[in-house]
Amino acid sequence: MDRDIPLKGLLSIILRSHRVFIGRELGHLNLTDAQVACLLRIHREPGIKQDELATFFHVDKGTIARTLRRLEESGFIEREQDPENRRRYILEVTGRGEEIIPLILKVEERWEDLLFRNFTDDERRIFREMCRRLAEEGLRIRGDEP
Repeated sequence: MDRDIPLKGLLSIILRSHRVFIGRELGHLNLTDAQVACLLRIHREPGIKQDELATFFHVDKGTIARTLRRLEESGFIEREQDPENRRRYILEVTGRGEEIIPLILKVEERWEDLLFRNFTDDERRIFREMCRRLAEEGLRIRGDEP
């Protein structure tokens, strides 16, 4: 691989490779990597509001609404109007969604294990921490405080 690839290009290669890996491993579920990320977050935080999910992923409400609509149409999540604010939706993973969570977690773990197979545990930990710090700085630069 060319050593002169800018940081943006390197990150893009990693993210596109993840997208391909997820598509190959979970293609039979017809889930995109964005849908997988949303499903996992809703699983980890049952009852999360749709707008909170958009904030968590730092995407606009329209993008998250489209992603969630597809998950709902596939039967993996339920969106229910918030009784306190009819413009907000409360999100829950359905039984069908819960059934596939272990598979998704296993695939994500396998991705990370493959990605970091030439790293020591300490290098892996340090790299993750550095990425977290870079992500926080990126949010500050664009005007979204982490």
